[in-house]
Amino acid sequence: MTPPSAGASRSPKEVKPVELPRWLKALWEAAIYVIGTLLALFLLRALYRLIRKVELPELEDQDTDWERVKVDRLAEAVESGLAAVESGTATDAVIACWVALEDAAASAGAARQASETPAEFTVRVLGVGGISEPELLRLAQLYRQARYSTHGSSEEARSQARAALLRLRDELAAAMSLAAQSRAAQSHAGEAGR
Repeated sequence: MTPPSAGASRSPKEVKPVELPRWLKALWEAAIYVIGTLLALFLLRALYRLIRKVELPELEDQDTDWERVKVDRLAEAVESGLAAVESGTATDAVIACWVALEDAAASAGAARQASETPAEFTVRVLGVGGISEPELLRLAQLYRQARYSTHGSSEEARSQARAALLRLRDELAAAMSLAAQSRAAQSHAGEAGR
């Protein structure tokens, strides 16, 4: 047995926690609440200023914009098809015309429905106000004949595709002119109302 050490025999003094006065606790809590409130107000003010600076774009009539996109895409596809119809064999030319139309429909930003064939999708997307649908349907028929027939396309099919594209271009030009006049009239009426 070892004798107890001198330090171990003494009992340590018990330290009692210092009790803060109630008024000091209340003052401390009030300071925390004031600081928290000021911080919340500062954040709300900063958020308000940030929201005021945000400028939202003006909404356009989406139907008109969508029609304009369709007309633009179809006009580009018609020009591409007219360039393609003049080169290569008649079969390749007719196929290239239709592929240009399909590419234009795909780039228009519309989603293809699961039940649609590529031809149905193209006619639906690029059909502008009913004016282009008959020509698009005729081009789709010529495409199917060129693509799936065993004898290929004749020069007559190339001529029919060219004629359909030219009619389509003329109809689009007339529709675009009419739409431009309509937008100009709406713009003029809007300015007169101010």
